[in-house]
Amino acid sequence: MLQKNDLLNLKRCVIVSAGEITDYERARSFLSKDDYYIFCDGGLAHAKALGVKPNVVVGDFDSCKPDDFRRCTEVIVPPEVIRLPREKDDTDTLFAAKLAVERGFDDFLLLGSMGKRFDHALGNVSVLLFLYELGKTACIVDDYSVMQIVGKTPLIIEGRCSYFSVLTVAGNVSGVTIKNAKYPLENQDFRCDFQLGISNEVLPGKAAEISVQNGRVLVVVVK
Repeated sequence: MLQKNDLLNLKRCVIVSAGEITDYERARSFLSKDDYYIFCDGGLAHAKALGVKPNVVVGDFDSCKPDDFRRCTEVIVPPEVIRLPREKDDTDTLFAAKLAVERGFDDFLLLGSMGKRFDHALGNVSVLLFLYELGKTACIVDDYSVMQIVGKTPLIIEGRCSYFSVLTVAGNVSGVTIKNAKYPLENQDFRCDFQLGISNEVLPGKAAEISVQNGRVLVVVVK
């Protein structure tokens, strides 16, 4: 188990959940050697393909295969294992995020957060909101896109993407501005019942800029 002083040398916490990952090469391209890994229950199934070892494993282990658990714990330096009750308010992913916040992390990458379970996928978007409200930097990476919460601090999107969407996921927002895009906006209101910001494009040779005066939006960049 890493000690407190060891955590000071780690820059980011990567939380790996049990959702779908099929493009492991893409997922590995987002990883860094100094990352700290928390695997959530069935997310252990991704450990071998990602080529990383958990620092911490959390969950009620209702979806984790015994072989995956054994493979990750029967090593020279076993991970810390935190067993959670099955009946609880926090999902395993939210518990992992709270644990990492307690341990001093400010930067987060969530993998295995999307997939066939839409309810869990939407819940994991809420984890992004939770971390944003704490002033943390966080994004979800899946097989197709990168997702993060944006507010008043502008997000810059380079031209190396296919599309990007700006979605209301935490109530109506106002003052949405999108610059250097095929569909620019200036001080626009966004409502939850009409997703105005789906499938925009960065102008060639430009970098798009997105900001919100009041509220928060989810920006999904498809690469």
